[in-house]
Amino acid sequence: MLHTKPGEGGSFSKLLFTYTVIGALIGLIVLHPLTISVLWLEFSAKSINQTSYLDFMQSRLWLGFVPRRLIMGAVYLITGGLLGFGFGVLTRSRILRLKELKFFSGMIGRTIPEIINAGEGSQVEFKSSVRWDMENNSTNKTLEKVIAKSIAGFFNNRGGNLLVGVSDDGIILGLENDYRTLRHKNRDGFERLVVDIIRKTLGGDLCPLVHFSFAEIDSKDVCMLIIESAPRPVYFDDKGQLLFFVRSGNSTRQLDVREAMEFAQNRWD
Repeated sequence: MLHTKPGEGGSFSKLLFTYTVIGALIGLIVLHPLTISVLWLEFSAKSINQTSYLDFMQSRLWLGFVPRRLIMGAVYLITGGLLGFGFGVLTRSRILRLKELKFFSGMIGRTIPEIINAGEGSQVEFKSSVRWDMENNSTNKTLEKVIAKSIAGFFNNRGGNLLVGVSDDGIILGLENDYRTLRHKNRDGFERLVVDIIRKTLGGDLCPLVHFSFAEIDSKDVCMLIIESAPRPVYFDDKGQLLFFVRSGNSTRQLDVREAMEFAQNRWD
């Protein structure tokens, strides 16, 4: 699910308010008369003295303004308002879904080499590996935290692409070193590793929001994680300490408690 930018939460609140008001009016000026029309059909079928539809409607509608009958009008107002609110929620979900589809169209509309050639940005980040330390030429599982923080940053912003097996300057390094650290030394094993990292540090409910795409470039595997925007604030669990990260420009930034609360309020209004 894509995020709402600061200010968009207010727009959606206005949308829900508008739908609720329109629904209330429809309840009063449409549902109420329709109900009376049904009563007239039943009444006219049983009554010997036929009452014209217009006379019946006029007398019944005027009764709606009698103080002791106002509660009936209020019922239709509330019913219509609730229906309008429901349609507003559905419309809001539809708008967000269309934005999400537009987001993925932009993401998959370019090939992995094209994305790499364009360089890093607010929705693209490169990582050399998940757990292989290039400097020490050995396994370093603490590097998994770096991957988790980057994914959290994308979750908390507009989503994006995280390419693993690519250096910061766009050089293809491949995933072979990461493969060597895995029980299943292939793409499936790599995908399981990343999913396990997300589940343990960010939340298992977020795993379906990360999609994997592999490509072979210069005889080396590269993995692109297509990360959707999260429907809730995502905190990185660092041994019980919850940290909040967000993608800002071409880097991932940690927010303090006050910044995180303000960001979350605007982001998930």
